[in-house]
Amino acid sequence: MGKKVSKKMKFHIKTYGCQMNERDSEKVYCIFEEAGFVESGIEDADVVVVNSCAVREKAESKIYSEIGRIKSINKKAKVIAMGCVAQFNYEKLKRVSDFVVGTSAIDKFYDIVNNIESKGIFVYDKMDNANYIFPHRKGINAFVDIMYGCNNFCTYCIVPFTRGREISRTKESIIEEIKQLVDNGTKEVMLLGQNVNSYGHKLGYSFVDLLYDIDKIDGLERLRFTTSHPKDFSSDLIYAIRDLNTLCEHIHLPIQSGSNRILKLMKRGYTKEEYLEKVYLYKEIIHKGSITTDIIVGFPTETEDDFQETINIVKDVEYDTSFSFKYSKRPLTKAKDIEPQVDEDVKLKRLNRLQDLQASITQKKNRESVDNIFEVLVEGKSKKGNMLFGRNRQNTVVNFEFKGNIKPGDVVNVKITKALKHSLVGELL
Repeated sequence: MGKKVSKKMKFHIKTYGCQMNERDSEKVYCIFEEAGFVESGIEDADVVVVNSCAVREKAESKIYSEIGRIKSINKKAKVIAMGCVAQFNYEKLKRVSDFVVGTSAIDKFYDIVNNIESKGIFVYDKMDNANYIFPHRKGINAFVDIMYGCNNFCTYCIVPFTRGREISRTKESIIEEIKQLVDNGTKEVMLLGQNVNSYGHKLGYSFVDLLYDIDKIDGLERLRFTTSHPKDFSSDLIYAIRDLNTLCEHIHLPIQSGSNRILKLMKRGYTKEEYLEKVYLYKEIIHKGSITTDIIVGFPTETEDDFQETINIVKDVEYDTSFSFKYSKRPLTKAKDIEPQVDEDVKLKRLNRLQDLQASITQKKNRESVDNIFEVLVEGKSKKGNMLFGRNRQNTVVNFEFKGNIKPGDVVNVKITKALKHSLVGELL
């Protein structure tokens, strides 16, 4: 921890992207707070941090427009660019930012908070200490990194170039971090990694081993994880979901495309048949489990027949939710050079068709939940009137009427009375 600054300087953090970015921003938030800074809006901040995402071109462009907006409304603020764009495009960002901090240099914020009037670029190929336990904000839910980086090099994905090669944290550092969280009131932990299934390969200790050890921690109510790569998704993991009390009945298993030809071009390492075999086993063993996925439409050379195969997969699996996007060219990736590229208007039409289908499936599955009873971990006050909200073990948001002494962190039983578009409404039992 750095020394306290002499006055109450103000900071603001803007975050784009995935849960890994959200956790990185939380680390930075705590470092600023420990140093005596106070959170504020952009207009009043002495320091504004923009945490960037590079997964799609649109996401990348947001950091440049956001920095321009910040400077137009707060000329005095120091601007810090961090995240995935900062990692691979720091030369451009250093021209518009006071500090540029890559994904492997979060610990450098301890120096930055004490030298905020200076400037600097902190971009490294790998982090000094992957096992360092960064602070958390107090809360019912918490993200915990179990590994950093990715070795898969899918042809559309820039992440291996922005997050580096895979590094697994030791089980001791992970378990110690979770114990600290539980002692501070956390009830649910989400384990994070670009591919959690490959955790521990060089440690001789598997991801499933880690889940069994975490399950033994007293006071932890729920355990989740993301993201799983289908090629490494094992039957052992499915049985762990069945057998471990804390491990929730939900998996996020990205299919990306239903076409074997496209999957091969993507370098995903599995066929749709292999993917479906694992999904069917999961559904057979986890009777009340949910499954979500990621899908890319308009990958280079994708035909209408290829896209229809994706539609067929979605109809077959009936995902509870899917996160779908138009393919976006990314620098450093092989897919940007594959021809022909799909026209933007074709991508948009296919995306709309896919999302309309998914919306109908999600609504159908939500309606099937009516009259069922779910265990809900209370997270806080709902935006829907005098109600509380939480999520069931299947990761669906449930709103219910506030009664008695129920408070965040409690686990309650709720009978579902109404299905909404993206959530459920119920009554406390």
